[in-house]
Amino acid sequence: MTKTILIAGKNLPDGADFIEGAQVKMRNVAAAASKGAKPASTPNTSAFEWTRTSPVNARSLVLDAETEFGQIDEAVLYFDESYYAGKFNLLTPQECSESIDEMILGYQYLALEILGRFEKKYSMRSGLEEEKAPVPKLAFLIKACSSECDVNKNGSLRASTPMAAGPFVAAAAAAFSAFAENIAAIYGGREYVTVLLAQGDQNIEAAKRDRTLSEWICSYMDEVDKLKNKLTLKQSMNWIKAGAKGPGFSLFR
Repeated sequence: MTKTILIAGKNLPDGADFIEGAQVKMRNVAAAASKGAKPASTPNTSAFEWTRTSPVNARSLVLDAETEFGQIDEAVLYFDESYYAGKFNLLTPQECSESIDEMILGYQYLALEILGRFEKKYSMRSGLEEEKAPVPKLAFLIKACSSECDVNKNGSLRASTPMAAGPFVAAAAAAFSAFAENIAAIYGGREYVTVLLAQGDQNIEAAKRDRTLSEWICSYMDEVDKLKNKLTLKQSMNWIKAGAKGPGFSLFR
């Protein structure tokens, strides 16, 4: 059965390579697109405008994706530090406000809508006689890069860091990770969703290219579906290293 994945964070058109990775792994893709962008849709991919400052738009995005494809089986919220480092490198009040909207607020609104929708769909299925379907998954994926603080402490990092994360990006990455960990702590043990936390440094092979990283996270979620039992709360709260082969051997702190 073809799965449908919702991908948001590195929006179209910038996230085209990441979306291609999911297509290779035989997914229908509901892709978040930047406001005003008009990316072309394909038979198995549709773009939906995401206004990150709007909780109403977050709900519309999820519902529209469900209407288009029938259901959402997986969702990946992708935070690419290096990408954001190139967008937010001015220490101005305006950029401070814009960075909070794009790198913190939007992810939180959308995560809550996805979780709420998974819960509602589960309650609607409850008690029905049907073949047991895989548990829907919400993955928080962060691709890390060195910060300005890191490269000033260790000058050798500068050569492998084309654009270091400044204060706004480094703070938002920490907020993304803390939010993800605590969502996993609250929802990881619930029946209607599997929460995954995944991270990779931009210099490791599995995370160098968006397409490769996307193929990996999709393959990892396929392996989760093969498990006899749902991941435990403790497993959901652990970070998975990009490139890991499967849940049996990759969880670490």
